[in-house]
Amino acid sequence: MRSRAAPSVDSPITAPLGPADARRSRVTQLVLVIGFALIALASSPGITVTLDEPLHYHYGLFVLEGKTDRIDDSSMPVLALNAIPGYIASRLTDGALKDLLGRYFIARLVTIVLVAWFATVVFRWSEALYGYAAAVFSATLFVLDPNIIAQAQLVTTDAVAMGMFTLSFFTLWRFANSRTCADGLVCAITIAASQLVKYSAVALFPLGLAALLAHDWSATRRSLEARQWGILRRYVRGLAFAVTGAILATVLVLNLGFMFNRTLTPLREYSFRSSLFRSMQTRLSALGDIPIPVPYPYLEGLDWMRDTEQKADRYGNIYLLGRTSKPRGFAGYYLVAAALKVPIATQVLVLTAMAVYAADRARRGRFLQDEVFLLLPAVSLALFFNFFFNAQTGIRYYMVIFPLFYVFAGNMFAGWARLSRAAKASSIALVGSAAVSVLSYFPFFTPYFNEFVLDRRLTYKYLSDTNLEWGQSQGDLRRFLQVHPDAVLNPGGPQSGLLVVSGSDLVGILVDPERYAWLRDNFAPVDTIAYAYFVFEISDEELDAICARVEPCNSENPGPSQQE
Repeated sequence: MRSRAAPSVDSPITAPLGPADARRSRVTQLVLVIGFALIALASSPGITVTLDEPLHYHYGLFVLEGKTDRIDDSSMPVLALNAIPGYIASRLTDGALKDLLGRYFIARLVTIVLVAWFATVVFRWSEALYGYAAAVFSATLFVLDPNIIAQAQLVTTDAVAMGMFTLSFFTLWRFANSRTCADGLVCAITIAASQLVKYSAVALFPLGLAALLAHDWSATRRSLEARQWGILRRYVRGLAFAVTGAILATVLVLNLGFMFNRTLTPLREYSFRSSLFRSMQTRLSALGDIPIPVPYPYLEGLDWMRDTEQKADRYGNIYLLGRTSKPRGFAGYYLVAAALKVPIATQVLVLTAMAVYAADRARRGRFLQDEVFLLLPAVSLALFFNFFFNAQTGIRYYMVIFPLFYVFAGNMFAGWARLSRAAKASSIALVGSAAVSVLSYFPFFTPYFNEFVLDRRLTYKYLSDTNLEWGQSQGDLRRFLQVHPDAVLNPGGPQSGLLVVSGSDLVGILVDPERYAWLRDNFAPVDTIAYAYFVFEISDEELDAICARVEPCNSENPGPSQQE
């Protein structure tokens, strides 16, 4: 039943599917989920523990033990899901089952399952908006995104946060067009649960409210023009009720997730790190005795994240296209990253969908009812990440907007039966091209670059950090060094021989960018190790020629060094 608290709008939600269509839809979703899971699982066993995973995993264990005090700035209660197998293992006697449940591979399986399920959210939203054929294309773009595959394989929060953003706007779209209490409750709980996944989920509140107001604008304007004050008052009351419900649900879920850890601590008793939160604490000093209704570690972490993002003290130099910077990054960083790390065919399909949509007046006419829930958050977040976000350490932050664009891309397949054979064939060919491009990197999806970078031995010239190497290929590195015992890992200075340097060190993420300038500026790698480490083979004559020409050799960095 539609609430009378809102001006009337036409619902775009499609009619219920018939039994045959519903069965086809369920089977297709299952196939996509299984396909994604198989790709992620098959490429997971060789992934070694990445830099962020130990903290995240152990925080999940702490939560299961009833300890929610903050151990870093980004670990969140959702990680308890990943830690459940390990928590069970810690209470078992020694044996095969204990060993199995205690492995990182099992903890990562939780993320894989969650992200695979989010593929069905993309499918269902696209199907509701544009039909079955569109849903197949939208969900396939999701399944074939190498960045999503890579992050789904880890005990981190990036991939789950991406899925929760999509789910939140999907449930908000449903509520906006139905205005039923049931849909409103589902939306409020989804947004609230997202706050336990990643701090960026705070953006759901302003973006969600903006999308909801935009959706209602046409009906609201008609009521204003007709001076229907009674309808407007009911609308405002209904909107206030919905917002208040979402806030109350969030407060409750946060307290449950953080186990009411020091809830109601007065503002004056917080020890903030960031200038923003310290300034707010000073300005609100008159309200210092008012208890804060959220758990202490939640607000503490939000402040900590803000401080980290501003000072860049938890990550190294930011690198883009041969340049390094810190603490400020580069305007447009994530646009460049997406252009290089999203399959070209996927980009073509999304851009074509935008052009098709812009040219179709009938489709544009439903923007405020439908696509505003896709494009408003996607564009807003894209602007924020590219021009106001300093932690430019990898595309994993930016992929939160990808599913929204993939759902939107389905719009050009809304009339699949009416498309020409050429249009159908080219669309299928593009999807096939994306599959070939992505799977050509199997099983190494973290360092994926599309064909804009033809030589995979030179990817470090464009992007580095977690775009290339996050500790995920230590096993491949060890095997290479065992086969090549003469190889030198991370040489301390200019030298000849077989040299191996990670992409991050080569460009100076966590080391001085000048450390390997002699190497990257004068030599090209002959090979890579899992596309994350770069192998150079330098003869004595080549080194002598470089030293004579540019004098990279000096007393501080003499000859061969010990392996690090």
